Amino acid sequence: MTLAEFRRAYPVSAFTVSGGKPFTYRYYKNPNAKATLVLLTGGIGLSDLFYRHFARFARDFSVLTFDYQLPFADNGEFADAVAELLCHLQEKAWLVGQSLGGVVAQIIASRHPEAVEGLVLSNTCSLSGSMSEEGYQELMKMIVRQRALKKWLPLLPFPLMKRMIKRKVMKKTDGFTAREKAAMEELCDAMLELLTKPYERHMIDFLCDAEHYFGMTRDDFAPWEGKVLLILSEDDATFPPACKQDLIALMPHPTVITDLTGGHLALLVRLESYADLVTGFIQALIPSAAVLPPCASLPPGR
Repeated sequence: MTLAEFRRAYPVSAFTVSGGKPFTYRYYKNPNAKATLVLLTGGIGLSDLFYRHFARFARDFSVLTFDYQLPFADNGEFADAVAELLCHLQEKAWLVGQSLGGVVAQIIASRHPEAVEGLVLSNTCSLSGSMSEEGYQELMKMIVRQRALKKWLPLLPFPLMKRMIKRKVMKKTDGFTAREKAAMEELCDAMLELLTKPYERHMIDFLCDAEHYFGMTRDDFAPWEGKVLLILSEDDATFPPACKQDLIALMPHPTVITDLTGGHLALLVRLESYADLVTGFIQALIPSAAVLPPCASLPPGR
């Protein structure tokens, strides 16, 4: 399936949250599925990056995706909107987050546990209040770099910046086959075509805002004991081992997978292997899955 075919098969819908802001999304209700996945993309913030994952997971699950949208200024407001959308759709979902998406998943789950069935977090970090000093320093370095980038953003020609982003992404494909590199380049080009300077500025702010949610504890994730899958590729250099260990320590008895190769792009280049891991994990737990009843309102996020 091409990206154009995907967009025709799964068109965009819109929902207005209680504050009056529009929330756009793609949603497939699989009539035979017993679980729903919310796919949360990484730092580029464009959900079409996961279009092949959406189509693959739609075989077995209902699937929901969305961008990290401009009207929602911070992670907390966005998490509340996601929970409201899930309530509107009468879904209790598995949050499947990659990189920044794993951070967003933690914020949604901690603010709205009633909307979350379980967590699948890939090549990401934790928001733990007791993270290691090394892990904390690594995350702060990322945030400092993003703040510096925001200062340069008004001065840089955006086509040049897109080329810089592409070089950074393609550098992570060292060791890939020629076919894998070509697939990644095609996907990268498609996403950069959608990327605008205002949205890049928004995503920098969105990433930096995650600092305000440091302080989570293992008790915050107690509702999902045994229902957390962590896919932390050993060859992923974006998040160092300290960040990965902090995440493992934060989660209640997680299942941890480390041998999915491909570095930070593992779930993109190893789509079938990744999908099989996620599908097998969730389907094994479906008999104990709860169903979210219709709801008129949601409790406020913490």
